[in-house]
Amino acid sequence: MLDFILIFLAVLSTAFIIWLVFKKLPKLKNINVDNLPETKLRKQKEAILTGRLARSGQNLTNKIKDLSEPLREKAGDYFLQYYQKLKKAEKDLRRRGHEKLANSVGRSQTIEQLLTQAKQALNQEEYQQAEDLLLDALSIDQYHVDSYKLLAEVYRGRKEYVQAKETLEYLLKLTHNEDAMIYSSLADIAKERGNLKQAEEDYLKSISLSQDNYLYFLSLAEVYLDLEEREKALDAAKRALVLSPNNPKILDFLINISIIMQDKELAGQYLERLKEVNPENKKIIELAEEIDNLK
Repeated sequence: MLDFILIFLAVLSTAFIIWLVFKKLPKLKNINVDNLPETKLRKQKEAILTGRLARSGQNLTNKIKDLSEPLREKAGDYFLQYYQKLKKAEKDLRRRGHEKLANSVGRSQTIEQLLTQAKQALNQEEYQQAEDLLLDALSIDQYHVDSYKLLAEVYRGRKEYVQAKETLEYLLKLTHNEDAMIYSSLADIAKERGNLKQAEEDYLKSISLSQDNYLYFLSLAEVYLDLEEREKALDAAKRALVLSPNNPKILDFLINISIIMQDKELAGQYLERLKEVNPENKKIIELAEEIDNLK
């Protein structure tokens, strides 16, 4: 009997506890566990750990990238150097083959072919190809004047004025300072670099060696005009016209220098000559108007 009473009380107590839980269940549902201090602390730790891992991973990636960059650069440099060595070996073999050309006719023909190809490359502004071809020619004949002249033009085309000047100065030694064209080329370089007095000196040297070349006189006249030495410019242009009487470019220069010097009569004379030799010149009307406006 006592055991029955104890069992009854235990069942009753359990039922009461279950009733209390169901009664409180709606309130328990409304509790936001995320707001509990323990939960917040745990989540904060997780966020810190996650961020730390992410930063560690990124740092590791950056370090690997930094370490691998020199390797990639070294590999690139290695292959570039290897390629350049192969190209150099190819050129050396080709040039040694040129050097072995036995007969002078064969050597001369090969040089002429190389110069023709170099001129074509130069006209197309393929300067590196032109330079290679000319160096091939010089490997056959290291004193070939025309090859050096063309090589200087290649350097001028690339605006490598120091190399061009050095090449031309070496040519002067080969030609014993007797080649007017070399002095003219040196004058052109000096003019392009803004050294007008040096250009004047070199053009005068070219004229002293070749007094029948109107281009040297016209170039000198242009330098004098840039130097604002107008009388000298006019005189040099007149000498150019004597050598090439019907040259429209010289007549155009003479008209313009006459206008600058306010010489209406002289400008008119040269304009009439320009009309005779080049009546289709589109500048004639414009020049005529400028001359009419002179006092």
